Amino acid sequence: MSSLLVWLESAGFTLAAFVAVIMPVVFFHELGHLLVGLWRGVKPEKFSIGFGPKIFGFRVGETEVRLSLLPLGGYVKFAGDNPLEEPKPEDRGRGFIQATPLSRGLIAAAGPFANFALAFVIFFALLLGPQRELAPAIGFVKPGSPAAAAGLQPRDQITSVDGAPVQSFTDLQEIIQANPDRQLTLGVVRAGQALSIQVTPEAVEDRSILETVKKGRLGFGAQQRLPVVAPTLAQGAAMRAGLQPFDRIAQVDGAQVASYEELLAHLASALSRPPGDGLHANVLLEGTRPREVAAPGGVLWVQDPLRLELPAPALGRPATPSEVETLLGLGSADLNLFAVLPGSAAEEAGLQRGDRLLSVDGKPVLWWSDEVETERLARGLLPMKMEVLRGGQTLAVTVVQHAKKRLDEAGVRVEVPELGASPDYRIAYGEPQWITLHYGVLGALRHAGKEMLTSTRMIALGLSGIASGKISTEALGGPLMIADVARKAAESGLVVLLGYIAMFSVNLGLMNLLPLPVLDGFHVLSAILERIRRRPLSLRVIELANMFGLAALVTLMLFAFKNDLVRKFFQN
Repeated sequence: MSSLLVWLESAGFTLAAFVAVIMPVVFFHELGHLLVGLWRGVKPEKFSIGFGPKIFGFRVGETEVRLSLLPLGGYVKFAGDNPLEEPKPEDRGRGFIQATPLSRGLIAAAGPFANFALAFVIFFALLLGPQRELAPAIGFVKPGSPAAAAGLQPRDQITSVDGAPVQSFTDLQEIIQANPDRQLTLGVVRAGQALSIQVTPEAVEDRSILETVKKGRLGFGAQQRLPVVAPTLAQGAAMRAGLQPFDRIAQVDGAQVASYEELLAHLASALSRPPGDGLHANVLLEGTRPREVAAPGGVLWVQDPLRLELPAPALGRPATPSEVETLLGLGSADLNLFAVLPGSAAEEAGLQRGDRLLSVDGKPVLWWSDEVETERLARGLLPMKMEVLRGGQTLAVTVVQHAKKRLDEAGVRVEVPELGASPDYRIAYGEPQWITLHYGVLGALRHAGKEMLTSTRMIALGLSGIASGKISTEALGGPLMIADVARKAAESGLVVLLGYIAMFSVNLGLMNLLPLPVLDGFHVLSAILERIRRRPLSLRVIELANMFGLAALVTLMLFAFKNDLVRKFFQN
């Protein structure tokens, strides 16, 4: 009985989330038709939210307002909208078909544009409040990148690009991505000093299921790496001191360390000491070391205290971060394999936990998400050569990835190559610097417009991809998919739910603007053709078009519902 109650509670919540998404979107869509119809002098007879039998209703003037049983849409029935029926005497001159082409076109377009208006209002309302954004600060600089070549450093604060103020890291990213191969001048604050740095983003191809575009990239991130380290040189100072992969350094000579970049800064300070009687200045490292402990049903990880003396050469001058890494044979553990799955391609090739990736198919590995992910996806199931560092020894292995089925960005099951090994991604993505922004009314309007354009463009690309065959029709979803997404959005809070309502409203508006029979777009197209031809389409053409459109729409709905059932009940 308890399991039944849990299921009923879950199903009820899902249904409530589904209705919370569908109802306002459908209401505003139909309200757009209704208001413009009244403005153009066309009589609305029924205004219904939902299809099928009426649950309840009431009259407002000449219009019956009703809530119907099936919450899958809605409609406005205007007087005289059936060309095969003679309009009632009291409705003459107020029927939909009798209206001018301009009036019919405006009435048809009003529904989709009401959806766009609803989405814009939601985006605007959400952006009026305080926004938690990433600060426009550099946390990590990739070696060999344009950012490194220009001299950008971790903890640099970016204040402007080409003189235009930058408010957030997102703003900074958008400007960089929009300017491949074009020199930019960055306003930078470093340790309280204002600098001007010129840098040119490299052009890279950004591939997604929707499109491939050329974007600019500088090679830095907002997040500093955690101070989790690994030795990188055989017989280097780090290895001689006894450092092991995934040791976490918390203190350097008693000074607290919060990030890998901060660790390098402390070590650089130690290296800058003047040479004494000896060649080295020992540095005390304190922290923790993970240790695997067998436990019933699995393993546990405990953190043992770590205390090591690191022999650091006393240079008597400042050292750069890369110099520190080279002299000490020390690196971030973000390129060391943290997990190697049993039976995976990585295990079959002989890869082990702790191995540090040096190169993939001859290309040096500097950042996992760039060189490793790009190359392994490009190689697919072909043999892939890797060089790794293990216990001070450089080893060469050949990996043939396994094929694995998974859901892509569109929810379609596809076959992808799987390595079966990965680093600890938490190392590379420590806690970034956050700020709170207040856009104000004008700023919220500007950002809402930008959000509308981006959402409309991405949804349009998705629809055109399905129509052209670039995206599988398995990506189509019906009410079950909408309900699942609505539930997840509702579980994440009101802000996420409102954002999904806005996206769904844009989607519905675009769908209805398609020039297909029985959709609003077809009525708009018919009105335009009638205005150009100066005579209406024949009743036979309209009748055949509506029959075809209705059959196509029902087929599409059944196909989407089939996809829902397959995704929900027949995919592992």
